[in-house]
Formats: sequence, structure tokens, C-alpha cells
Amino acid sequence: MNGFYICRFTPELIIDGDDIIKAGFTPGAAFKIEPYQGELVITLVSAEGEIERLLLATNVYPHIGADCIRDNGELYLAENWLTEQPLAISVMPGQVVIHIQHGNMLV
Repeated sequence: MNGFYICRFTPELIIDGDDIIKAGFTPGAAFKIEPYQGELVITLVSAEGEIERLLLATNVYPHIGADCIRDNGELYLAENWLTEQPLAISVMPGQVVIHIQHGNMLV
């Protein structure tokens, strides 16, 4: 059989450790992913009603995403925008913000 295969690499980012656990990102926790002013904002979603509204919103707004922290405690992201490096990651209670860094400046 003659042919070829195209392998596509999707960049991955895994955030784990004490900082995200202290911020509330524990295994199974649901979170919202949304771009905001040049950043990617990841926010915990905990109430049942909030999770339902988020799932409905992801069907209407393609720029909003939802996922859960993996069972091993990892916050896992994969997408081509991750190649726009370097990235700066800020962790605060209930939220992770990823900035694209240009030179010494954050964008």
C-alpha cells in the first residue's frame, strides 16, 4: 500500500502542584475556559446551576470552553495557541490566568 500519513502535533500545557490545589483546582473540579483581553482565564465552576449554565453557554459561544481537573490533579490544556510562547501563568483562588509574554512585557 502506497500512501503517507500526516502527523499533527498539538501543543500541551499541564499545570499541577500545590499552587493550583490551594487555589481550589482539585481532582474532578469543573472549570470554565474563556479568552479575555489577550489572556486565557480559567475559572472554577462549583454550583450545580453554574455548571448547567456553562454547558449551555459552550453550545452557543464557541470561544467558551469547559473541562474538569484530571483525577491525578492536573489542569490539562492542548491547543495551537500554546506555541505563542513564552507564557506567564498566574494562580489565584478560583482562577488561573495565562498571559502571552512578548519580550519583557505581558500582553
